[in-house]
Amino acid sequence: MANDTMDSAGLRVKSLGSLIHNPQVVNSFRNRGLEVVADLDAVDAEDTVIIRSHGVGPELKNEAVGRGLKVVDTTCPFVTKAQQYAARLITDGYKVVMIGDRNHPEVIGVVAHTQNQAIILDSVAEAEKLKFIPRMGVVFQTTHAIGHVQEIVGALLKRGKEVRVFNTLCGATTSMQKTAIELSSEVEAMVIVGGRQSANTAQLAEVCRKVNPRVLQIEAANEIHEDWFEGLTRVGVSAGASTPDEVIAEVVERITKIEPRRS
Repeated sequence: MANDTMDSAGLRVKSLGSLIHNPQVVNSFRNRGLEVVADLDAVDAEDTVIIRSHGVGPELKNEAVGRGLKVVDTTCPFVTKAQQYAARLITDGYKVVMIGDRNHPEVIGVVAHTQNQAIILDSVAEAEKLKFIPRMGVVFQTTHAIGHVQEIVGALLKRGKEVRVFNTLCGATTSMQKTAIELSSEVEAMVIVGGRQSANTAQLAEVCRKVNPRVLQIEAANEIHEDWFEGLTRVGVSAGASTPDEVIAEVVERITKIEPRRS
């Protein structure tokens, strides 16, 4: 969508925050003229505004439309569902609990759909500290590991009389985590490729470490050191959802060219 927008609108395109959390992709768009801005005050009337994949709150989107700006909404469909469920729960009289990183733009955007009334937490310990909530609605940050949210939901069930839970996890991310866990148990080391600001890449590395402590997280092939793989014969590679295919291919090619050291 961003590529199509750049093709049609030229250099008058601005993104509210980084489109995705991958530096290679963001830099490629920046080289084409896409400017990343923090708020609408940096947007001119002639500009086209791209809403990042992590989404934004309804007030910001309405403000952009109210200004007469051309808006291209690239919010991930899974994030959109989380926003819709959170808004519905508030309307239906539930106290919303958002499981996620309170500093992540996706979480901030979802909470904005609850008029910023949602409680944000990301651990069993935080859940256990909650006061009793008669009617509780729960949504998740889309990139979280399913085991992580299951543990927290288990604690939340003890803190409410009626607890309504919407599974807002990204299906592709969950599937990738499952596959990566299986691969981690079959290799001597795992290389996880993705942006350091990418939540799903971080979660991928975390779930792999639970079955294989030798997990290396990188953004690109040029970060690889041959001595990482000294004495190893089996290395697995997986990547965050926002990692371009060509970056993954470069990492695989770099690793396969490393000659095993013999004693």
